[in-house]
This record gives sequence, C-alpha cells and structure tokens, in this order.
Amino acid sequence: MKKIKQRTSFVIAACLVLVGINYIVSGSNDKISAAPADYNDILLAPDVNIVGSSGTISEIPGDYGTMFKLTKDTSYEVKGLKDPVNDVLVKTGNGVDDPNASKIFRFSPDNVAEEKSVLVKNAGLYNGRSIDLKLVIDQMSLTKNANTGKYPYMNFIAVNYNDRDKTDDTANVAIKTWGAMFLMLGSSNRSASDYYDTYAIGDKVQYHYEFYDHQSGLPIDFQGTWNFNNINGLKAVTTDFDDDFKKMYVLEDTWIGYLKDTPAVGKIELYGTSSTTNSSRSLLTQLFSGRTFNTSMERRAATANTNPAAMAVMYGTQSLARIAPATPIVYGIKNEAKHTDTENYLDLKYSILQTIPDNKVENRDDSFRLETEVPSIYDIDLSKVKVLEYGTDKDWTGLFTVEKAPGNSSKLILTANLSDATSAENFNGKVFDIKIAAEPNASFSFDKASDLYGYQDSGDDNGYMTFELGGPKTNAYYTYNTVNGNILSDTLESKIIQGQTMSKVLYEGKPDADAKQNIKVPLGTNFTTDYPDPGTSFLDNIRVDTDNPIDKPVEVAYKQPLPDTSTLGEVTLTLTLTTAKGVTKDIPVKVTIAPTIAELRVKYKINGSYMTDKYPDYVDTTQMIGDPINLKNIKSVTDTIQAIKDAGYEQTNAPVEEFVLSASGNTVEYEFEGRLFLSSTPTKLNFGIEEVSYKPIRVNEATLDKALIITDTRASKQKWTLQAKVTQEFTLTDTDGSKKVIPNILRYNDGTENEKSFLLDTAQDLLTDTHTTSNEFDVSGTWNPKGKGFKLDVPADTVKKLGKYQATIEFTVGETP
Repeated sequence: MKKIKQRTSFVIAACLVLVGINYIVSGSNDKISAAPADYNDILLAPDVNIVGSSGTISEIPGDYGTMFKLTKDTSYEVKGLKDPVNDVLVKTGNGVDDPNASKIFRFSPDNVAEEKSVLVKNAGLYNGRSIDLKLVIDQMSLTKNANTGKYPYMNFIAVNYNDRDKTDDTANVAIKTWGAMFLMLGSSNRSASDYYDTYAIGDKVQYHYEFYDHQSGLPIDFQGTWNFNNINGLKAVTTDFDDDFKKMYVLEDTWIGYLKDTPAVGKIELYGTSSTTNSSRSLLTQLFSGRTFNTSMERRAATANTNPAAMAVMYGTQSLARIAPATPIVYGIKNEAKHTDTENYLDLKYSILQTIPDNKVENRDDSFRLETEVPSIYDIDLSKVKVLEYGTDKDWTGLFTVEKAPGNSSKLILTANLSDATSAENFNGKVFDIKIAAEPNASFSFDKASDLYGYQDSGDDNGYMTFELGGPKTNAYYTYNTVNGNILSDTLESKIIQGQTMSKVLYEGKPDADAKQNIKVPLGTNFTTDYPDPGTSFLDNIRVDTDNPIDKPVEVAYKQPLPDTSTLGEVTLTLTLTTAKGVTKDIPVKVTIAPTIAELRVKYKINGSYMTDKYPDYVDTTQMIGDPINLKNIKSVTDTIQAIKDAGYEQTNAPVEEFVLSASGNTVEYEFEGRLFLSSTPTKLNFGIEEVSYKPIRVNEATLDKALIITDTRASKQKWTLQAKVTQEFTLTDTDGSKKVIPNILRYNDGTENEKSFLLDTAQDLLTDTHTTSNEFDVSGTWNPKGKGFKLDVPADTVKKLGKYQATIEFTVGETP
C-alpha cells in the first residue's frame, strides 16, 4: 500500500483535557442534531476540523508533546484561602503541614485576596524539561445557599502520588481512584462528602492556567491542545479565540454551538443542547499557544430542573484529534564511576523520554519503533535496558521487544508490542523513560587524539570521554492506518541539545613504559638498595595514555617477590606503574645477572664547594662490583687529604672508608671546613742588651727567628683579635740556682700613642683585623723600630747583673666577639 503522509499545519505541544462534568441527570436523552437556539452551529464554522467517529485521516504532530501527570515529584503550593487551616481538608497523612498528604483546597468567593491560586510543581514535561502548572482563579460569581446563607466553595483536589490508587471518598461513583482527580476543580456530587457544594443557575467561575519552567521558575511559551468534554446544556464554557476555527476539532455529529466575541471581544462561548454527560458529541479540541490559557465555566439549565447542583472540571489527556508520537528527547548521563567500581566504570549511560499522546482507540498508532545507537567501541547491555513510566516506579519493559540490531551490537531497537487491545491500551498515553547502558567492547582502545572517544583534558569535563547521542543517533518510527486506507508514517529524529544530549564517561588514564634493553646487574645485587629509583634505572618513556596532568605523576615500584640475583643468568624483574588516580600496570623487564665493572669516585668538599682545579676527584674505573675497597690504602686519596689539611682546612666528617664496591652509590665524599689559626709564631724575640746601666734603657726592636703569621681559611672571613700574655717575667737564673727577675718591662706599640704593658698572666689585645685578599696576615711584617711592634722599657738602675734574661710570651688568635 502506498504511504501517504497527511498532516494539519498546527504544531502543538501539549494535550490537556479539561473534562467539565455537571452531575445533574436529565430525564430526557433525545438525540439532538443541531446547535442550541441563538447559537451558531460549529459544524458550519469556516475551516473547522470535523472528525469522523471511526477515526481520522490526518494527525497533529507530536513534537513537544506534553501530558500533565501525577508523579512522585509533584507537590502543591496554595494561595488565597480565607482560612489557611480550616479551608484545607486533609484527606490522608498527618495534618495540614504534611507534604505527603492529599488535601482539598477550598476557595471562598467572599474572601478578598490578592491571588487565589494553586501552583502544581513538577506537573509534567515540556520539551524534555519539568514544568509547573499554576491555576489562578480570577473571579468567582457564586450565589449563597438559600438555606445556610453561605457561599459554596470552589474546591481544588491536591492528590498526593502515594494516594493515586485510593478508591474511597472520590468525587463521583464514576471516578474510580484519587489519581483520576488530579487537577480537578469543583465539587463532589455526593451529599455525604465534606467537599460537596452546589451552584445555582448563572454561577460562574473565571480562571486561567499559567506555565513555568520548574528549574528556573520563569514563564514559558507553551503550545498544546486544550480538550473540552461535556460542553452541554448544563454548563457554558468560554475561552480565548483569535477567529481561527482551523485550530478547533469537533466530531461530525457534535451538538456544540458558539457565540463569537462573547462575553467579550476575543472570546468565544461554547454551549450544548443536551443535559447528557460524557457524550462524545460534547467533545472539542482547541489548539493554543502562549504563557496563559484563559477559560471559565458557567452553570446553565438544559431542562426545567433549575435546582442548585454540583459541577466540576477534571483533567484528562485524550484528544479528539489524533496526535502523533512526540520526537524522542535524549538525556546524556555523566558516569563518574572510578576504575575501582568494576560494575559501572566506563559504562556509557543515557535515557530517552518518549511521549505517546493519549489518543482515542481509533486514533492510536499501529506500529512504533525506537532505535538508538552508541559509538562502535561500545555494545548495548540488554540486561540494563529498562522502560519505565516517567515519574513513577512502573516498569513497562515487557511492553517492548528489546533487541540489538542484526550484526550491530552498538544499536538498540525497541519495538512496541501493539498486537492486542491490552498492550495497545497500556502503550497509549504514556511518557516512557527509557534507561540505556552500554559497555566497552573488544575494539575499545583509548586514543586521546581520536574523535571517537571525545576525550576532554580541560574545563568542567576534564578527564571525561564525551559521546553525542542525540540527532541521527536516536530516532523513532511509527505508522497509523487511516480510515480511508492510507498510512501515516514518519521518522522522528531527536534533536541535539547543548548540555543535554551528550553522555560523559570518566576515563582514568592507563600508565605505560618501555623496558630498557640489555640491562646487566652484578651478581648479588640488592635491587631496592642498589637501584633505589627503578623507573630511571630500568624504564624509558614512562607515560600515561591521556597525557593529562590529573593522571600524573606515574610512580614506579618493585613488585614482590624480587628475582634471585645469586646466580648468573637472565631473570624477569616486574615493575608496577601507578598513576595519580591509582591505576596500575605491571611492566616486565629482562635483566641479566653478570659480573660488572663499577666506578669508584672520591670527592673533596671544602667550605661547601668542590675545588676540583686544585684538588681533583679521584676516579677508578678498574674495579669490579663486589671488590673490597679501603680508601686509607689509596695513596692519591691520603695525599690529597693531607694537602688540604696542610692548607689550613680541618676535616669535618668521617665517611666509610672500607666497603664492598656495589653497582651504584660508590661515591665517597670528604668534607673540610676552613679555620682561623696561627700558622707561624717566633720562638725568640732577642732585644740584645749587653751592659749594665744606671740609666733607663729603651729597646725599640727585637730580632725574630720566625714571623708571626695569622692564617684564615674560613669560607666567610670575619674579624679576629690577636692577644699576647706574659706567662713568665724576664728572669736570670744564676749558677747557684738563684733567680733575678725584672718585672713589667715588655711593651707593645699598636700604632697609637699609648703603648700596652703586660701584667703577668694577663692577656692583652695586640691587634683586631680581618683578612681580605689573602688567607695569610703577617703581623710581624708590620713591625718597625719607629712604629708598631714589641719594645723593651727598662727603668734606671734595674739591671744589677749582666746575663741572659728570658721571658715567656703566649700568643692567641680568635674571633672578635
């Protein structure tokens, strides 16, 4: 059969049925084939869409299709109650403040409030985003009860998801569960009910609906269908109208009449001719768009019975015209599982929302298939594919044939089983939340540079592979057989939405390295001590496949047990690489156990530096690993040490000088520090007095056998002070052992006018100075008869006897305090 695609030109986004129910039962059920008196017959309206009772020959596109639905996330906020406590009927749960209780909000016309409204949060999905629906009551023109003198309430039924299957105390015996009363506005018709209210002829409620994005709270431009039921002689309905009947659908035998610009310009009033309720002839579907939808209901009388009665508006999803399936909406998932989570690591996960509008039996799909494909490096995991009903725990996976495409394990095909009436009914009017998972297959071989993996090394997705699953990757297909024998069909390609349709999978980089070749280690090697850095010793090109700083550094460690090195031959040494994320890989390295020459090196550190130009390193490359070494027996080493000491340096460490040569670590270092000391001191100062005099004697110069020199080899030259102390006065020892002493005759001229004298055993500062250009300072070189130096000042008549007088002088040099 040739496929013909027929469509109206209207794009709709929602299927909202407001079922107006008036509970008055008429005694007459005569068929009425014309519009009410004084009303225009809508069947004669220009361009109105007339639907046959056995099905349609066209369809409304399902893109952006939305159904308001009671889910686990649905909640309510009410404003404008006269008494916030007593005007709330708590039907289940634990009081007014219990968020899990089903409640009835009772609005009173005599309450003056800035706003009377109910905000229904998470009321449905629109373009794949959760939306809030707000009912706002604009005006309540109600008549007081003649018996009680009180106004009737207008009740809003706030059903909690947990009570959706509750069956008692429903508004009407025809309403089986509380879930069916979702978004209901009006009254119960059971007189025993605590939310039973009656309305007089002419009572009218004007209200509108507003649409908001749940996450941002901002108003949205909403497109959809508004489906009216029970437009009959018991109630008139008004709505906005732009004079375009192409946006309205009615059955071919409808009894609905209309008045344009009633009750105001830009409005249309709809009214029927019978008191019969729930008749298909009372149905009307209207396409609309905007941020609000305005409507009203007014109590009318189609018979002589004008007593007050209950009335209500209920929510339904079934459209009079056929609505095609909506375009599938893809939601990528960010899989943050780490490599330690073996169940989920590297799995690619995402979900697809597929809306199937609520069509009448004759307008439902004859076939439906959804196909989605992941990258070729992944295989679909059929065990993890689930088809749930959005916002509920209901699992509808069994409603579909779930399989991989023949010859392509990366492609999933979901085919709805619509062969029997029960399956077709279960498929209709659902928002399916399809959960999909795939796992890497044998062709998965991470390549940072390949677009196939979409790896990100910066930004919010740093360290993640990214996979686009919208667009041509996900499509839905359907067919519908029209009443005239044609077939409506289409391919619904999902949209690519920035920040939504891309799945992200954490990839923790794998380490790798190249084993060095032709490695030889000596017999008896201790790997951990002889080769403390195994990465440098045995590996080249240590790397991680992501080359991402978040996976670095890569540490290298020996894997136990280490190979035996007590015999010659080849062994396998295993090294474990570990990234910063803890990902590991073992690298085997072939190592030959063999005799090997090793280098012996001796270094000399003087004042923290190596003076290799004067004291070069000792290097010996003739020794074998395992040979005994004794540095004290190596003349070159001992001679150098002595030369450094002779130069005025003091050894400050005691390195191990006897050891066995190993594969590495055979460098020995001697350390020396400079010092301040007297490198030369005279043993004699000869003043040369050879005669007795009764006059004072002054001697300005003494002859020296050696110079008085101060040496400073310290790294940092600092001030020093030279002191002298007389420990024995000038003394003559006679042949008979008697002693003659001449005290306090030694003087020292430091270049000032005041010469220094010396008391026995008392130190006297001679000089304070600092070495500059040379390590040596010749103090005695600065002495002269007319200036600095030691002098002798002998008072008159002091020397009674000639002879050799000797005194002892002690020199000391030290850092100036």
